Amino acid sequence: MELTNKEQQARERVCLALDVPSVRDALAMAEELAPYVGTFKVGKQLHTSAGNEGVNIIKEIRGRGGNVFLDLKLHDTKNTVYEASKACTVPGVYVFNIHVAGGEAMCREAVRGAYEVGISARMEGEPMPKVIGVTVLTSLDDNDLAVQGLGTTYDDLVRRRTELAREWGLAGIVCPASKARGLEKEFGSDFTYVTPGIKWAGKQGSGQKQLYTPDRAVRDCSSSILVVGSAITKAENRRQTAYEILQAMAKEL
Repeated sequence: MELTNKEQQARERVCLALDVPSVRDALAMAEELAPYVGTFKVGKQLHTSAGNEGVNIIKEIRGRGGNVFLDLKLHDTKNTVYEASKACTVPGVYVFNIHVAGGEAMCREAVRGAYEVGISARMEGEPMPKVIGVTVLTSLDDNDLAVQGLGTTYDDLVRRRTELAREWGLAGIVCPASKARGLEKEFGSDFTYVTPGIKWAGKQGSGQKQLYTPDRAVRDCSSSILVVGSAITKAENRRQTAYEILQAMAKEL
């Protein structure tokens, strides 16, 4: 099925979470859905499983027509994150993330690591990955933060960490889609807002407390990337569901 220009624009903003049991399942899904999905999220489970099996998961997904959001949420000493950032900067990785909570030095070293590799022959002719910061996990809410003794609300912490991410040189953030509109108004549309917790047709991930629909998400924020998981992966007809999501998004672009 050939996509319209608007649907193609929508495709570039859809990121499918490959939270599936096996590397084989993940690659089969990437093969099936690449015509409707621009980026595939590779998290810790899949990345580790692929490493254990000796599979270059990034190269394999790229070969199927998709880019990768490397969702490893780096959070360590600045030197460790610097080296890990360099390792993340390979062809096919469109974006990878770190925890803003790791502090200024760690965030700046992550950017430096990606930049140093990005200007080398290793990435010649390839775009450098965006280094983005996790603000607050979408699986949390005000009560969770209170239990941790952080003394702030979910919304205030997301806003503050967005401000710091911008100040420390990151290219964007991970935040709930419901917060992206206000953040984009304050911090600009030249910043990327990666938004998990997208629901569709009654299907959504069980681990998210901050949820939104894809059409509303793109209407509210012009520079967001929508992370969709169970809404597509658990659908009876995954390709049709993915296409319906593109159609809904296209109407708002």
